[in-house]
Parts: sequence; C-alpha cells; structure tokens
Amino acid sequence: MIFLAVLAIATATTAVLSRGRRDRRAVARIGLGIAFAVAGISHFVNPTPFEQHLPSWLPATGLVVAVSGIAEVLLGIALVARWPSVAAIGRTVAAFLVAVFPANVYVAVADVEVDGQPGGIYPWIRLPLQLLFIAWARWSTLPADVDDDHPPTRGLMPPLPWIAGRGATENHDGAETVVMASVLELRRLRDVPGFLAAALRLRRLFAQSPGAIRLSLVAIPLRTTFWTLSQWESHADLEAYAGHPVHIEVMRTYAARMAGSTFATWAEPSSPKPTWARAHAEIAAGRRSTRLAHR
Repeated sequence: MIFLAVLAIATATTAVLSRGRRDRRAVARIGLGIAFAVAGISHFVNPTPFEQHLPSWLPATGLVVAVSGIAEVLLGIALVARWPSVAAIGRTVAAFLVAVFPANVYVAVADVEVDGQPGGIYPWIRLPLQLLFIAWARWSTLPADVDDDHPPTRGLMPPLPWIAGRGATENHDGAETVVMASVLELRRLRDVPGFLAAALRLRRLFAQSPGAIRLSLVAIPLRTTFWTLSQWESHADLEAYAGHPVHIEVMRTYAARMAGSTFATWAEPSSPKPTWARAHAEIAAGRRSTRLAHR
C-alpha cells in the first residue's frame, strides 16, 4: 500500500508540475519511475521488511534485497529518463514485477509477519495490486499513437499484442475478409480472474484455428469488461471457431455470469489490420440496434 501511495502522490505531483506539457502516459510513467526509485532506496534504508518477504531457506537474503533494490532504482531512473527505449523499459518493469510477485504470495500464504505492515487479510489485498502496477507499467510506456489501436474505453490493462492465426501466413492480396468485434461484460468482479484465464485459453485456440488471421484482446478488470477484435478468412471459419468444443464450454460456463454481450461483424480487406476505432463504432451501432429491437 505504501508503494501505491507513493505512486499516486508522485503521479499527481508530476501532473501538477507539468501543467499540461506532458500527456497522461508520460505523467504516469514519471510517477511510476519516482515510486520505483523510492522503493529501491527503501531497500537500503530499511531492509528488514524486504528480507521478511523471502523464505528462510533462501540463501543470502540480504544480497537479494540489495540487488533488487539497485534494480528498482535503475528501473526508476530509466522510466523517468526514457532510456534506452520506452517500450523496452515497460516490458522490463513488467517482467520485474512478475518476478517479485512470488514473494508477495509467500507472505500471504505463509501468513508472515512483516514489520510495519498489518496482518490478516492485508497481504491478500496486496496481490491484485500487482496486476495494477504491471498494467500501469505497460500502459504508461506504450507508443503515443497507440490510441488508434485499442478501444476508446479507459481501462487498466493495455491491449495484448496482436497474435497471428494460421491464416496469417496466406497471401490474401487484399481479398475481403470477415472482422468480428465483441464486448463481454461480467456481473461480478470476482469472476474476472477466471474469465481472463478462459479468454487467454480461447486466444490460444484462435492461433490454431483454420482461417484465423489476427486477434487482439483488451481486458478492463475493474469494469468487468473484455473486448475482442478478430479477423477471419471467411464466415465459415469464424463459425467453426465459435462451434469448437472449447469455445462452447467457456461460453456455457460464463453465460449466467454475463451482464451483457455485444457482437458486430463486417467485411474488410485483408490489409491493413482492423482498427479499434472501427470496432468501437460497429459495437456502438450494434448496441443501438439491440435497443431498438427490444422496443
């Protein structure tokens, strides 16, 4: 929670001092860099809580804490200075946060007493915050033009990279393809982790499906909303994917947990790739049509 507080204060202070000279991503990136640097320095000012995050059987815990502290300071400087490249920094910071996540899990599962931190449910509350920090690192280091390539709906997670399907290797030569966008909204926040895992499972299925060209996925956890945008060689390929046992199983499992879903399909040339701006417009039109149909 201390890291979250420092992150919030550093970001807010950066926003005030920049006076609009920096965009939101730059402000968020600098705020995260300051928070990382402060966290890294605290490894040396008060190393005990960090050592308590490590199992007793792990050798040289003091050295591990010192090395991780140096890494956090360097990552913080890199975030602020945009060195060597913003995208590379974002991936590195996200990877670092994933690497240290087991330490937080250990404290929660083993019910470890950490100096300066409350016990009880507190260590468990900290776990999902790690997803926020990872998303913050990735979003704040995205290219400036990324807004053209994801839904104009604010969320915590950036779009997962486009993945290529089996049809991506074919030479379509500008042939007409089928594009589908979907918005799936869950009723309860507690269903989000399970559905995200199911969505990633379907993402792997897509990569193996005949006629699949490319797919992008966006998760907005705190809004319990998921967007997908996929491109197919034909309607038949799309229908075959929808009828696959794995896809049917996932949809049946979460059907009763859905607050709503909207789908839109349209035809587009095989290149360039579909845009989220078009997807958002098609989804909005589909929602209007649905409301009219229910009148």
